Amino acid sequence: MSEESEAVCADLVQLSTNALQAQERISWQLGRSGALEDANVSEKVHACLDILRSQKAVFEKSNADFTSPHINEESLLELKQLTLMHTPASINDEAREKFRNLVELSLKDQCKSIVSVTLLTCPWYELSQRERGEQAKHNILLIVFCSNDNQFFSPANPHVKENASVIDFGWFCAVELCHFGQALCRGRTRNLEAVCNRQGADVYSSHHWQELRNNLKYMSVTGTPGFLEASLGQAIGGIAKKRKHGGMKLKEGATIFEICSSLRLLQHAENTLLHGESHSEVDEATLSSVGKTALAQLKIFYDQTDVVACKQKLFDVLMKWAGELRPLANAFKAKLGKQKQNETDMVVGEWMMKTRLQDQVVSPQTSLSDEASKLRELMEKIGGPVTSMKPEQIILVAVAGSAMYNLNTPTSDIDYVVVYSTPVDTLLKATKKLPECHESRGTEKVVEYGAYEARLFCEMLLKCSVVILELLFTEKHEYTSPLWQELAKHKKSFVTEKAISQYLGLIKNNFKSIGKGKHCESPKRDRKLFYQVQ
Repeated sequence: MSEESEAVCADLVQLSTNALQAQERISWQLGRSGALEDANVSEKVHACLDILRSQKAVFEKSNADFTSPHINEESLLELKQLTLMHTPASINDEAREKFRNLVELSLKDQCKSIVSVTLLTCPWYELSQRERGEQAKHNILLIVFCSNDNQFFSPANPHVKENASVIDFGWFCAVELCHFGQALCRGRTRNLEAVCNRQGADVYSSHHWQELRNNLKYMSVTGTPGFLEASLGQAIGGIAKKRKHGGMKLKEGATIFEICSSLRLLQHAENTLLHGESHSEVDEATLSSVGKTALAQLKIFYDQTDVVACKQKLFDVLMKWAGELRPLANAFKAKLGKQKQNETDMVVGEWMMKTRLQDQVVSPQTSLSDEASKLRELMEKIGGPVTSMKPEQIILVAVAGSAMYNLNTPTSDIDYVVVYSTPVDTLLKATKKLPECHESRGTEKVVEYGAYEARLFCEMLLKCSVVILELLFTEKHEYTSPLWQELAKHKKSFVTEKAISQYLGLIKNNFKSIGKGKHCESPKRDRKLFYQVQ
């Protein structure tokens, strides 16, 4: 940005600040006069304040927020028609090319890359129908995409990022790489079916997707405790409900597709527990006797006039099948469940990292050698999980609490704040949520601490946490890495309108506490309140 542009921006910030302060004075004066008791006036005043705050946030560039990927809807109608007219056996090269072009258009400029496109179907349901249009009625086009790096590494709230990781229209489901991998390791059936898919269902595969298919063993995933539990639990839970006096019964309104989905789940469990291999199609020769009974009943469903009775027969067979598999699953989980989970986590974790990095190598973290010994002493003194970290992970060690306000006494405890970074390779390979906060506090402790991962720290900073902001403006800390020193250079950028509002809100609450004499018996706490007001 040129000097002239910077000057214009500074002027705009100053003008918007003046306008906002003037509006706040209007609000204060009206509040004193009682005019704000008029609902219409009050609503307009507060709406104007919100608009002016938003305007200032734009000018001072503090309005940056997480940008979720979204779908270009122009291609959806044609893509839906294509999805719901094909079975895996009917997809040819021309259809695959059309699928790919439409998917690329739907996610244009929204992600780093498209990893795979798979047509998910239920082979059991296909056997219950004769027309291809009916067989394809419940198809799902599953797309795995790699999000942009600024989205993946964003300090946004995990819940916000999680919601942005799946775009689901029922027949269309786009899933972010990390979300897909973690769900696969938890045993999500549909994710496994995308990897070990039916012949012809593979619409598009990147070379990274092909690597996953080559390296991930079907038995590793289906042998995890999460997969077996989900397969057996969802097979029953999706179509059954408890009887009043014990036992299970078929839910009213359960569809033949839902019953077929349950049969598909039980086949996965049987593949693992009895055969030790994948069978993506319904092959009568590989089914157990109860599975064959279910298949025979399903094949005649299309010609049945009494649909309700036919569903009931299928349900009875399904319950028997699940009952036979349950003890086998319990024994398998106890014996091999942990081993299979570790195998799956390792393969999927490595795949997620290679896919996001596009085969590049992560540079190792480094720390300043002349400060390593002092830092290690500090880490040992703090204790807990901090001692198991590497010195190069530590970004900041600060003494917070009363010491930060020069209100500590010889009897005061020591309260440390630690900011650390998770190694990039650990972050990229994570198949489950990583801890971001470690705290140890209590009146009986001599040394207290709160250790916060960099993402969580940045989230709190962007939310304008007063304590976090004060850390940035404190000159002397026990240890600061070059990363912290670089961040501190921009500390004034974080004094936004939101930060001012947060601080004024804290001061207002402090005045209330002081006025009520809430901390009269704790002079140290009272002094801290006055310090923040000052």
